[in-house]
Amino acid sequence: MRLSSPAPDSQTPESVLAGLDNDQREAVTSPVGVVVVRAGAGSGKTTVLTRRIAWRVLSETADLDKTLAITFTRQAATEMRTRLAPFELEGRPLIGTFHAVARRLMLQNLEDRNRRAPVIINNRSSLMSTVMGDDARRGGVTDVLNAIDWAHARMLNPSNAVVAMKDAGYNIPLTGTRFADVFHAYETAKKKRGVIDLNDFMTAVITEASREPRFAESIRFQFRHISVDEAQDMNPLQYEFLRVLLPESPDVFLVGDPNQAIYGFNGADKTLFDSLPGLTRGARIISLPSNYRCTPEIVEMAVSALAKDGQVADAESRRTSGVAVNLQRCATEAVELRTITKLVQAAHDSNRGWNNIAVLVRINAIGETIREALAAAGIPVRSQRRGGDWGRAVSTASSLTNRESLQTWAADVLDTGEYSPADPDYSVAQLVRQFLDVQRSGSVDGRMFGSWLVTSADIEESDGVDVLTLHAAKGREWTFVVVAGVEKGMLPHRSARSAHAKSEEARLAYVALTRAADELAITWTDHRSGKPTGPSPFLSKLKTTEPEHVGPPPALRKIARERTVVDPLESALEQWRLRHARVAKISPEGVLTTRQLKALVIEKPDNEQDIARITDLIFARRHAPDLIELIKSIR
Repeated sequence: MRLSSPAPDSQTPESVLAGLDNDQREAVTSPVGVVVVRAGAGSGKTTVLTRRIAWRVLSETADLDKTLAITFTRQAATEMRTRLAPFELEGRPLIGTFHAVARRLMLQNLEDRNRRAPVIINNRSSLMSTVMGDDARRGGVTDVLNAIDWAHARMLNPSNAVVAMKDAGYNIPLTGTRFADVFHAYETAKKKRGVIDLNDFMTAVITEASREPRFAESIRFQFRHISVDEAQDMNPLQYEFLRVLLPESPDVFLVGDPNQAIYGFNGADKTLFDSLPGLTRGARIISLPSNYRCTPEIVEMAVSALAKDGQVADAESRRTSGVAVNLQRCATEAVELRTITKLVQAAHDSNRGWNNIAVLVRINAIGETIREALAAAGIPVRSQRRGGDWGRAVSTASSLTNRESLQTWAADVLDTGEYSPADPDYSVAQLVRQFLDVQRSGSVDGRMFGSWLVTSADIEESDGVDVLTLHAAKGREWTFVVVAGVEKGMLPHRSARSAHAKSEEARLAYVALTRAADELAITWTDHRSGKPTGPSPFLSKLKTTEPEHVGPPPALRKIARERTVVDPLESALEQWRLRHARVAKISPEGVLTTRQLKALVIEKPDNEQDIARITDLIFARRHAPDLIELIKSIR
């Protein structure tokens, strides 16, 4: 299938490969079948995924309308759509999370059978508290829900979950018998109320496909070319869902990195990607070892963290040497907070935008104290939490009964001038309009909007420094990163007692460290909450004696000041990228990667051909005149 408006210089399969290295080209052009790509951190996996889709369509070996790409986050799905859009391919693929794809298939099946769709449960904790009765008063509601999610991920029912948990060394909340009873009561209560959990989407599709072969065949007819991002994070339920999608001779492209498998606690099974039972017959295995994101110093630190656990990462930075990793020993957590604040402020003072800075932590509790310290210093922190007004607005929209009432409510909020963009109602109303635009045909109501909101909507965040847990940072990147609390008892976490759990903690350290593109700082304490700590065993051997603080001579201070000055062209390109990202409502990396930006700074191209070589042909056609003018203005 060709571009919708062919021209003499229209896209060709070969033009899609521009700028790819040999390994990436091999992955993109692999023969149809089962292709497994082991893509290390910073190796360009999103580029490979989207170029694979474009190359297949342009080489007429795939139909875009029958193409499905599954991701683990909505942000990843949005970035894939953004990367694919410039190719202007004819047709529309389905790109979404496991939950979003399963939700669509489940609703489609229910509509075909004239059955009413269930509602996604709004407050699981409330329902669980009711089910647990007196046990809920002693706490542990969240632990019970997490245990049920663990069981769901492994497709376990209440009768066999307890035995499996004991065998896996899982700390079962309540007694075994009581947990099984609560689990069963919770599932029964959901059915009585006509509500479901997110995991129930996949369970419903798997169950119905096994009962009704025609449903399974209809799915496989809709989606003949399937890609899966972050495949190493699949749990057994997701893997079984994937198997429902695949015919006997599958056309599937799986991308993942075993060294970034960090969700075992949540049911993910790394061995599914390592072995891919039932799919390895004739599979083509390709490795992408080149890291284009991180400097050699950062890659070396991250690889050494894995090596401390005996794990090996086939990773090599393709960037020029940068600054050394900044190791900051802090006496206490109070000193650490002051140190982090200074590091973040200094990063911003060197002409970095707040959105290019992140602080990563192992547990949320430490993250909260860091957010408070940064806010107290006047540093904006990107908010990921929405208060009661947001929940009220969502509840209002979710209670509406048809398309017209949704349209009317959104118009009342957005078009009357009574609400400002800062109001939660305004944000929710914008999402209602986005939902209605996506669902242009068929009957819709507020309940369907609520389901879409939690599975498919890409909710824009405010500007500011990101303060995230190491797990939440997966798949993200920043130019400057502080990884805080890299110490004994924290990383590996004290709860990781088995060799398997400690190995996952080492991979978590690897993921955290490779979120930094240009500069990485690591902090740890000697004492936290009055207890002795010290540097994490995942760090290289460090001196633990207090250093003598001697100020540098004036000449070195002058050099240091000169080094912190950011190239004016780099700063201008950063601002250009940020403006385009805000207009498109995507991450800056979705417009222009950091690697491409730095290449533009170094080479200062003055023609479209050179810009296409650094970025890609479609990008150059759209933006070369603007960029050439910008580069000339800075010279």
